Amino acid sequence: MGRYTIRRLLQLIPVLLGTTFLINYMVWQLPGDPFAGRCGQRPCPDSYVSAMRAQFGLDQPILVQYWQFLKNMLTGNLGVDFNQVPVAAQLGDAWPITIRLALLAVAIEAVIGISAGVLSGLKRGGFIDNVVTISTLFLLSLPVFVTGFLLQWLLGVQLQVITPTVSDEATITELLVPAFVLASLNMAFTARLTRTSIVENRRSDYVRTAIAKGLTNRRVVGVHLLRNSLIPVLTFLGTEVGSLMSGAIITEGIFNIHGIGGLLYRAITGQDYTIVVPIASLLVLVYLVSNLLVDLLYGVLDPRIRYE
Repeated sequence: MGRYTIRRLLQLIPVLLGTTFLINYMVWQLPGDPFAGRCGQRPCPDSYVSAMRAQFGLDQPILVQYWQFLKNMLTGNLGVDFNQVPVAAQLGDAWPITIRLALLAVAIEAVIGISAGVLSGLKRGGFIDNVVTISTLFLLSLPVFVTGFLLQWLLGVQLQVITPTVSDEATITELLVPAFVLASLNMAFTARLTRTSIVENRRSDYVRTAIAKGLTNRRVVGVHLLRNSLIPVLTFLGTEVGSLMSGAIITEGIFNIHGIGGLLYRAITGQDYTIVVPIASLLVLVYLVSNLLVDLLYGVLDPRIRYE
């Protein structure tokens, strides 16, 4: 396991370097000058544009720009954005909020989605199976912004169970409903994926053998059936960590959450690529680490998997 982990970590290095280089190249090569429209109704003078390009190193070759970006990322000195506000300070304020929101969403996906999928798969064709099928179909048919506005209006405005908007502190209690909204679509996918995996593995030889040995139903399901059925579900949940952190723009906008989603949206609309590039690069790192953790957990769930 240790040698496999080291080898996978070494494999992440060229992937990380390649993806971050492409991000830097493609973002800064987008059409239009990000400095040309920053002087109001009048075009910016050439001296201002030249000074800004020199400040952010855009007058240097792309490899020099990328090398400077790597040094900044490793030292944590990300410089300033186009408004001369430190980028690291903005990320430091936004990341903890989005991380809490994303982890809560993943927890909701895992607990509710897997539980519903297991019950549906074990009671195939029964009342619970029909309820889970209809409810997941309902969630899949609703866009995230519809679910968000509906719960905000119902729970926040009509019933006043929650505050319609999240405060600057963004406590766990305040983030529960936004996390449910963010997780709603993937929760339905998780439930359906779990159900399909349970139904398929129930017909496997190792399950019939365990039943023939006289094992209790709880042990057959918990030790044999569930562990093997969770492998595809775990793969899906692992890849969802990064996508939830980058896909929270709509949810954060509805509940006025000051996280990465809102920061990324404002940076994209304002063409402030000094913020877009670090966020995209950090999301790549999150994807790579989460996939590594998923691969390592395979051996825990399925003893047939061995890392030589």
